[in-house]
Amino acid sequence: MTASTDLTVRQQRIVDALRPFFGAEADALYEAHDRSLMKLTYFARQSGLPNFHRLATGLALAQELLAEELTQRSVFHSPQAVTDFLKLHFAGQPHESFALMYLDAQNGLIAFEELFRGTLTQTSVYPREVMRRCLHHEASGLLISHNHPSGSVEPSPADELLTKTLAKALAMIDVRVLDHIIVAGGRSLSFAQRGLL
Repeated sequence: MTASTDLTVRQQRIVDALRPFFGAEADALYEAHDRSLMKLTYFARQSGLPNFHRLATGLALAQELLAEELTQRSVFHSPQAVTDFLKLHFAGQPHESFALMYLDAQNGLIAFEELFRGTLTQTSVYPREVMRRCLHHEASGLLISHNHPSGSVEPSPADELLTKTLAKALAMIDVRVLDHIIVAGGRSLSFAQRGLL
């Protein structure tokens, strides 16, 4: 298949970047996923096919590159790396999921885990399990994150209540909730920057 003539310059760059993974099928795969790199990324992560596995491996390496930067110094020196890391993690997910970045006393990244996975519109989060995982990682701080597949980064009242509940519960074990970041596609919202913490 030849390159589609109605692609934007950016879309053509994406197809060109996909060619080493998919060869002549890059155009068709991009079209089949509604010209959405996020949808294609999610599909690649779920597929066991070799070409998709190679793309997923490349994405995992990009995420690890960002994580390496976050482990070497305070995450607050690299807020863009944090949001880029989270956007890569949540890319194309059709369901909500809840993930945690466990931080040391200097706010460096200790570990990252997706702890809960839900439906299109909600995820059940259990504070007791969050506390248990913080103790397991010997975390001093925590960055909470989840995605909104709906595309809106605006926090719901339930998001705000959960953040306050977790902050209060974790304070009892000397773990500070430093931020809650919502990711929706290529956009993100920080509770700390919005003054919601």
